[in-house]
This record gives sequence, structure tokens and C-alpha cells, in this order.
Amino acid sequence: MPIRRRSSAAQAGTTAREVAIVVEAATSFSRGVLRGVSQWMVQQSGWLITVDDRKDGSPIPEWLLGWSGDGMISGLPERALPRTWRGGRRPVVHVRDRQTTERLPGIHPDDEAAVRLAVMHLVERGVRHLGVCSGASDTAVRVAAAVRFAEAAGCAVDVFAAPPRTGVCARPADEHGCPGLGQWLTSLPKPVGVVAVDDVQALNVLEACRDQGLDVPDDVAVVTVTEDDALCDLATPAVTSVTHDRARLGREAARVLDAAMVAGEPASVVVLVPPAGITVRRSSDMLAVDDTDIRQAIRLIKERGCCDLSASQVATSVGVSRKLLDRKFQQILGRTIHDELQRTRLAEAKRLLAETDHKLLIVSVRAGFTHAAQLCNVFKSAVGMSPMQYRSITRTCRELTGMSSTDQGR
Repeated sequence: MPIRRRSSAAQAGTTAREVAIVVEAATSFSRGVLRGVSQWMVQQSGWLITVDDRKDGSPIPEWLLGWSGDGMISGLPERALPRTWRGGRRPVVHVRDRQTTERLPGIHPDDEAAVRLAVMHLVERGVRHLGVCSGASDTAVRVAAAVRFAEAAGCAVDVFAAPPRTGVCARPADEHGCPGLGQWLTSLPKPVGVVAVDDVQALNVLEACRDQGLDVPDDVAVVTVTEDDALCDLATPAVTSVTHDRARLGREAARVLDAAMVAGEPASVVVLVPPAGITVRRSSDMLAVDDTDIRQAIRLIKERGCCDLSASQVATSVGVSRKLLDRKFQQILGRTIHDELQRTRLAEAKRLLAETDHKLLIVSVRAGFTHAAQLCNVFKSAVGMSPMQYRSITRTCRELTGMSSTDQGR
């Protein structure tokens, strides 16, 4: 059943423009777009909205076939719309979750900018060989951009062409999965960074790595260009993703459609909305270096850095002297073992401050600091503000943008 909502002007009895929003409302992308349209309506007035809460692949609802409203926001391919709403005859703003070769008037994520963020995130972690895991045919823009940015950064790059998407691959090598994905990952030089064009392909890569005995992220670091918070957070390990401002897509779509209806002509502009940043999760939390002592030390610091772990204990566990390991850290990373421990603890403190309501004492203990005063001193020196100021600012930003916690200072 369609959902109807009147804006303030319509409720006041003034003439309202009738607008249909036709999206697959069950997806996280569409929910973000709807949130943005709702935010726009708080500031504006004069719309009577009908939302078609449809499922993927559902036929056009009967009410839309004969609908004669003023404008439409559509998340569907143009061919899926009623004939009278195709070909630029009426004010239609298309909102898709990725760029396609069809340059329909509307609001779209800037896929090239998103791919660049994913590639540079891996490059900044020292990766010099990248793999690109493609998906359906409409991901060609992302694949081409990944190859171009990787080569521009001086990286070797390989592309895996996945078969048509039918869901998450249960086993990469069987007839129901993604044949060849595991073998392709095994054949790449290690460490390697993999850019997945969507969340499903990212999960396929993780499954293939498990089947092939490859460690994520130390052997294979994974970043996805799209973002479904639930899928990325529930994956093992959690998947790093580009963060898209979907609410802004909705606000821009509403603004463009309103202008077209006021002008009495079809919408004609194409607006690309840049990504908001990178949400860093475990799948790319690595540092690609050739020195095995450094790699072993970094892995230990990741696992136990927020416990009672000292620089001397790190060196002992690696099996070298503290002096030698510190020298290697300085030469390769430009910082000491103690600095790396401090960075790890600060990153955890930031996460706890942004994502929990824990008191400062609990945050300091869980992040590996001796007491709250030590956390405050280290935090202010490194970040330039107190921990509580940081918590306030990050939460305000998240409320304004609708973002989940992103890579802030890692």
C-alpha cells in the first residue's frame, strides 16, 4: 500500500503539488534518500507525497499507471516507469545508488570520487598491489575508475569479473558461488588490497579468503565502495566502506524536482554528490610493510595494544631487542613502538567516545590508559581538544549528516 504524507502548506489548506516517490524502500540507500526528502520538507512546504514502498522487481503498482501528479522521484530504471513518465516528458528526478552510462536527469553518488577514496585508503596503508572485484554490468564505471586511480598511484592492479549477482556466495568454488574468486585471490601478491564494487562482493571476498586460508586484513585488505551498515558491521571481520551522504541525495532530489515543477518543465540536470568519507573497520586495519618483525609487532599491537602492553614486551614477543625494533620502526614508519601503542589507544578512545555513553574513566581503562587524567593529557596533546569536546563534536556531526562513525584521525 502506498504511504501518503502532506507537508505543512498542504495541511494548512493551500494548493499542494502531488509528488510520487517510487523506490525500493527496504534498502538502506532508499531509506537514506527518504530521510533526506523528509528533511527538505521540514524546511519547505506545498507537497502531497505518495511513497510506493515496493520490493525489488515488483511490477508497477496499479495506482501509478493512471497517476497524473505533478512530479516524481524515482529510484527505478526509466524502463520500469509508466510510459507517460519516460523520455523527459514530465518532471522526474532519478536517484540511483550508483552511476550508470545512462545519464538520466537526477541525483547520483559521485562514484569516481568514492572509488578514489577507497583506492587511496589502501595506498595510504602501504599497499602496492590492488585487486578490483567487480559485480553486475552497471558497476563498470566503478571498475574503470578503480583501475585508473590505482595505476595513477603507481600500483599494479588486477580485475576479477564476478558472474551475475544472485546473492552472497556461500562457497566461492562451488556451482552456487563465485567460481575462481578464491583462486584469483590466492594468485595475487601479498599483501594485497581489494576494492569491492559493492557490499555483496565484499562479503564474497571475505568468504573466499576464509576458504583459502588468507588472513584479512594482513594478507588481503578489503574496502567496499557502497555501504550497508548492517552488512558491513556484521561481517567477519567488519568491512571498511566508503560513507555516502544519502540524506543529501534526498534533499538534492527534492530541491531539483521542486524547481522543475515550479518552472513547469522536465528536470534536466545531473548532480553528483561526493562521498562523506571512509568508515574504517577491521577489514583494512593493516599496514603493508615487507619487514616481518614490523608486521608481527603491528599485529600484536592491534590485538593487545589496549591491554597492559609495553614497548619492551612487544620487542620480546617479536624476538628482537627493543633497541633494534625501535630503530626499524623509526626507519620504516617514522615513529617508535611507544608511538604506535599510543596511536592504537587513541583510536580506540575515539571510537568509544563517539559510539558509546561510557564515562571517561571507563573509556580510559578500555582504551589502555592508566587513568582518566592520562587519557585527557594525551588526547589534548594529540587531537587539540579534550575527550568530552571530541565526543560532543563528533555526535553533532553525525546528527547533521546521518553518518555512522568514520575514520577520524586513524
